[in-house]
Amino acid sequence: MEYDPIQSLEAIGYVQREASFLYLVAVHSGYFLRRQYHSFTQRTGGKIAIRFLTKASRHRHIQVIECGQKRHVYHLTAKPVYAALGLAGSQHRRIKSDAYIKSRLMVLDFMLDHLSADVLFTEAAKVDFFTTQCGVKLELLPQSYVGRPLYFSERFPILVSHIGVPCLTFFDEGQVSSSRFENFLEQYQPLFGALAASELIYLADTDANVRRAKAAFERCFPADRMRGVTPLTPMGVDHFLKFLRARQFFDSEGGGVLSSELQLLREGEALYTTLEHQALYAAWKAGSTSADKIRERFQQTPLRVTFTTKLLPYSYPIYTLRQEGQSEEGSQPPQQPPHQPPTMEAY
Repeated sequence: MEYDPIQSLEAIGYVQREASFLYLVAVHSGYFLRRQYHSFTQRTGGKIAIRFLTKASRHRHIQVIECGQKRHVYHLTAKPVYAALGLAGSQHRRIKSDAYIKSRLMVLDFMLDHLSADVLFTEAAKVDFFTTQCGVKLELLPQSYVGRPLYFSERFPILVSHIGVPCLTFFDEGQVSSSRFENFLEQYQPLFGALAASELIYLADTDANVRRAKAAFERCFPADRMRGVTPLTPMGVDHFLKFLRARQFFDSEGGGVLSSELQLLREGEALYTTLEHQALYAAWKAGSTSADKIRERFQQTPLRVTFTTKLLPYSYPIYTLRQEGQSEEGSQPPQQPPHQPPTMEAY
């Protein structure tokens, strides 16, 4: 940006800490909780939050979503605020589904724990980093189509370490299965494979989802992939090579093999039955292939991705008191009259 976005908010009456927090919300979530403002300011007293929320409500910059149990979510909706921050086209100002709102609150909690990190949050910044700095081909980036190719459509933040290693994130707001995470892994697998090193952090607020995520990651990126475990070599490439050597010796010697090799031959005859197996044995026997070539054929390059999970220790509101008939997109959440300050609940 050619200007300081924080100053543009200070010019309309916000103090620096308020303007900085609004910038963080606009960039990463669009929604926030009162406790998150406390965390950002490192203050637990109510007066600072009351002044901030009253001011934002008076300016009509936020709307209050009633969630039941005397809890509220605050939604930064004012288009002029987003425009002043260089984010005029942001989708964060629009009302979304309950699950989406929770995921953005989780993102904001994560970012509050990583305020000093180098973060990629826009589509353009992510595409530029991976194609220019990491040398990844554009077609390997995760994409969907909404009238045009849309890259990194989840809009989850990506952290970059001081040595340039990207740390991708996935936020699970409470899915009943791991299917969405599995789709994410499948879509991002080409990118992980093209990177020299990377990290993936899975974040959730329930133990059950964390356990499912670990199992899904192991299925997508099995630990035995370097052993060459494939449908054609289900016991690993080394077992297939031992079988080729034992069978060649058996054929050349007319049956004189050790009992251990006999067991290996029996296993192999039951496993290696396809035309491709027969062709590989013929090439092996003729000397036109080698152990190195067969290893290269079946042994996959290891994915240098570190997978970690994080259980977020925060409580998120249950969205039970939406206005009757309200849709997930475009309609307005319940809000208090502009002359009244937002209710000051514990969250």
